[in-house]
Amino acid sequence: MNKNKNNSSPLILVGLTILFLIGLSFLPKDITVAGYDIKPVDLFMDIKPDSLLDYSEDKTDVMNNEFLSASVNLTLIHNLFTEKINLNNIAFSSIPPASEITGNVSQMSFYYNALKQAKTKSVRIAHFADSGNEGDYITADVRRAFQTKFGGNGVGFMSITGQDINFRKTTKQSFSDDWKTISVLTTNPDKKPLGISGFVAIPKSGSWVKYETTPHYNYLEKYKTVRLFYSNAKASSIKYSFDNESDKTVQLKPGTGVQELVLTPSSGSASSVKITTTMDDQASFFGVSLESSPNGVFIDNFPLRGNTGVSIKDIPDNIMNDFNRIFDYKLIILQFGLNMAGSKNYNWYEQAMTKMIKDLKKNFPQTSILLVGVGDKGVKRGSKFMTDPSVPLILEAQKRIAASADVAFWNIYDSMGGENAIERWVNSNPPLALKDYVHLTTEGYKKLAELMTEALLKSYK
Repeated sequence: MNKNKNNSSPLILVGLTILFLIGLSFLPKDITVAGYDIKPVDLFMDIKPDSLLDYSEDKTDVMNNEFLSASVNLTLIHNLFTEKINLNNIAFSSIPPASEITGNVSQMSFYYNALKQAKTKSVRIAHFADSGNEGDYITADVRRAFQTKFGGNGVGFMSITGQDINFRKTTKQSFSDDWKTISVLTTNPDKKPLGISGFVAIPKSGSWVKYETTPHYNYLEKYKTVRLFYSNAKASSIKYSFDNESDKTVQLKPGTGVQELVLTPSSGSASSVKITTTMDDQASFFGVSLESSPNGVFIDNFPLRGNTGVSIKDIPDNIMNDFNRIFDYKLIILQFGLNMAGSKNYNWYEQAMTKMIKDLKKNFPQTSILLVGVGDKGVKRGSKFMTDPSVPLILEAQKRIAASADVAFWNIYDSMGGENAIERWVNSNPPLALKDYVHLTTEGYKKLAELMTEALLKSYK
């Protein structure tokens, strides 16, 4: 008997401790006993929805307490255990509709007017962004939505080499390892011209690149036209092959500006193309555009890993002018900002980005420009994640940039759900953001693409 009593003692002690902690959770704030401040203990902190958590004691003052209650909703806590409420679905449903485009909305008229003619003309959109845009994420689903609504078929522009080929789903890309890649992210001692993507590839004799369609996006199963872009070509030819057929040869055009070479499969359409060079330093190759229709909407994906967007200024004006002549862009989307997180002074960023955007407007005078505000990013405070304090500072700087450059502005932060949205995205079902509280999941990128599409079409009539 005594042995059984001793075995039950730890259980009794644990039970009493839990009851004691529950009792502490009902204490009012700011109680002092014998000179000591007694704070209430929230035993259910890690399982309660965000709307019930009280962060008013957090000195960072980052949390928004607008929806917090002075007392704990015991009914909901009871339901957490008895009815198994799905907190993930609660978090997902809290994502609001896309916020509207603001700023100089009238500057979007080039884009809106062009959409009205998309059935009979090509409407080109450029989407520049940081690593969040690698793999054609976001762009791919915005592209599919627009091509479904307005027509058009094709993945659009792709560089010769790339950092994201292993996780890009819209096109399988492979290339030989002897290309010399130069970009806005590297040094350029030989002053090679950079393409519209911010990249250029210099070949050795026999360097090759291959593009293949994938089963992930069935509307991109074939393409009818491959447009190759390059500059400074030597008197020479390249070889190309569609669907692993025998190589064909075609001469390159000379010239210092952007040159275009159109390749078409003899069968009318193809699911792969391989391009092979025949000389060292044969030309400065910028990339290709894969297309399957002459009209409709085409959205080019231009990812710049780890960049603030300022480096777009390093693309030469004459290259920008040439690509504007070739593609006649009607909208340029600039989506950057998270790589500025942690900085406390954004003056240089404001000045540099404002100048870069004003230069874009000179090079693309008939093009709408949309600056996209930074999305949410989390930092840990205690046992919880909340919005990085630098995010609102970046966002305000970007609003000032849009105002100074006189362009339109779209707020991803608000569209994601505002303050502390990233935690809700992480905890959604399915998860919309990764556990680093910065990058999104595949489903998250789809959701963001849905919000962007909604914003881009909301003002269209």
